[in-house]
Amino acid sequence: MTALLRIIAGLGFWAIGFSLLYAVHGLACAHGWSAVAIGPLDLQRVLLAAIWIAACLGLLWWVRAMSRAPRDGERPLLGWLARISAVTGLVSMLLTGVPVLLLRQCDGRALALEPGWPGPVVQAQGSSTGGQAQG
Repeated sequence: MTALLRIIAGLGFWAIGFSLLYAVHGLACAHGWSAVAIGPLDLQRVLLAAIWIAACLGLLWWVRAMSRAPRDGERPLLGWLARISAVTGLVSMLLTGVPVLLLRQCDGRALALEPGWPGPVVQAQGSSTGGQAQG
């Protein structure tokens, strides 16, 4: 039973970190935390970066714990799966947290690094009628 928990823990920790990261993102957008300046950054980005870094450090600790765990001579596949799951969770958290650092928050535009990108907003077909059906 503990081998199964170790196997699912890496991706489980990633799922918890991912959920927390994007739940706080939604709360921050809803409450306007991106307008609260903290030095050159805003409160929303600081909180999201702190959550992402904490999740990455926690997963890094788990990867090290799984790599240092004693090898089970009778069931080597289970130990290998636990290590692979831990590494996969860490890589997944690193990749899914990158938008926190690179993308704009809450305004519907994409990159924070390039002003004006991706250009003018294109309205969906039929949205210019103000909700009235065209006949």
